[in-house]
Amino acid sequence: MQRRYLPALLLAALAPAAQAEKPMALDRFYLSLGAYQTDSDADARIDGENGLIGTDVNFEDDFGLTENRTVGRARFGFLVGDSQGIEVDGYRFHRSATERLSRTINYDGSTFNVDAEVHGQLDLDFASVAWRWWLPAGDRDVWGIGLGGGFYRIAGEVSGQGSLNGNVQQLDLRDSASAWAPLVELGWRHAFSENARLYADIAGVRKNNGSLQGHIYNLSLGFEYFPWQNIGFGVEYGAQRIKIEADKRDFDGELNVRLNGPSVFLKARY
Repeated sequence: MQRRYLPALLLAALAPAAQAEKPMALDRFYLSLGAYQTDSDADARIDGENGLIGTDVNFEDDFGLTENRTVGRARFGFLVGDSQGIEVDGYRFHRSATERLSRTINYDGSTFNVDAEVHGQLDLDFASVAWRWWLPAGDRDVWGIGLGGGFYRIAGEVSGQGSLNGNVQQLDLRDSASAWAPLVELGWRHAFSENARLYADIAGVRKNNGSLQGHIYNLSLGFEYFPWQNIGFGVEYGAQRIKIEADKRDFDGELNVRLNGPSVFLKARY
């Protein structure tokens, strides 16, 4: 009888040692839904042929777009084992306004005096997916590196009717572009307890080939608190720097977007 139960007793004794526990600072699965209060500064430029530099147009100053706007944001992730996992993050930024535009614009080596009622619109969609490796540093801290891809789509529109060098003309310029690019992330998590955490992330997306090139850098610092076992709240401050350069058949141009502001999340975890 003793030989019969010996394998089962050995497995029971070895199981706690063989199965490593996940770090306190990580969740096996989580879903965060929230709002991102952005303070934006976006400007665009359309260049002419032969490297002629055009005029920068600022969406906030020239089109009267308010600098502050709240956008939705979603994030989820899960662990594969105890020290690796996948995280997906995404948001959409949309701005539009109509303003009287009266200024001088350089394009393709010519100077235009523009006086028009102009509608400006800027849409930015961004999503990222990354595989992360986490390295425990003591009982309450983990450091991680992530590799994956970032997707971004940018669409802009300027339309209106007004006077161009004294002639009444219809203005309708619009274009959009999208691309996938390699993504690298660095992260840190600290658990004060099972219910309170501090975290920081740095991420970079860069594309160096094709008709659409550029980079997106993101820095975030956040705090999470769980008054209940599986439901909690998070606050985060983030900063994004986006630079896109277009080398297309019809035009060359550059778009720069700077986003800063806090996010508030409702988070479910398991």
